[in-house]
Amino acid sequence: MNTYYADLHVHTAASLDGRSSLEALTAAAAAAGLHAMAVTDHDQCTPVPPEMHGVLLIPGCEISTKAGHITGLFLEEPVNFAALGRLPEPEAAVAAIHKAGGLAVLAHPFNRPGRQAGDISFSPDAVETANARACFKNSAANDQAAALATQRNLPSVGGSDAHDAKEVGNARTALEADALTLPALRCALAAGRCRGILNKNTPHLRKGLSQWTKARRQGGAYRICRAAAYVGYCAARDLLRR
Repeated sequence: MNTYYADLHVHTAASLDGRSSLEALTAAAAAAGLHAMAVTDHDQCTPVPPEMHGVLLIPGCEISTKAGHITGLFLEEPVNFAALGRLPEPEAAVAAIHKAGGLAVLAHPFNRPGRQAGDISFSPDAVETANARACFKNSAANDQAAALATQRNLPSVGGSDAHDAKEVGNARTALEADALTLPALRCALAAGRCRGILNKNTPHLRKGLSQWTKARRQGGAYRICRAAAYVGYCAARDLLRR
């Protein structure tokens, strides 16, 4: 067995709030010492080549459901989003991911304050216990996710939730696998031979900039002004945290 490191939650510019190209993201992944990276754009399956910059690319997506976000990893075919509809039940999202040949991961389940483990009634294949953006509204989010994974005996994974190249690798997953291939890494995750690692929390400013990008793409003076104010708020949060 070898240990391979993968960022299992990354957004490209195909996401409305994504700021970097796949080229830039994979270059950043290689520089961060990652062996693999999952492309998990919002509510879509972005086509990816087998590898780029020597980084193995894992086909994936992030599905918005009534119970929060669920990432699909190691997809063998695109998820049928048309059949899912807008904000599906989490059980339907998990089933759609499985139908596409993937594994379903409960993403940043406690990034918003107030959610309890008992609120999560469905069964994912793993829990994202290390997310570099999860602390923005709840500093205990990753600890709560780790407790949930332990309580339900589910594999623990990590992902930066990067929306630009500067965030890639801030959180990652260590996978014990026979080889650096999609089947071997998938098997390692399914078998629980993995662990989430938080290297550092992403600065608030990066969240502000991704929301600014989203507002500019959506258009509208009010939306853009609100996003600009949010960028300022995020920058101030980072200054106060130093």
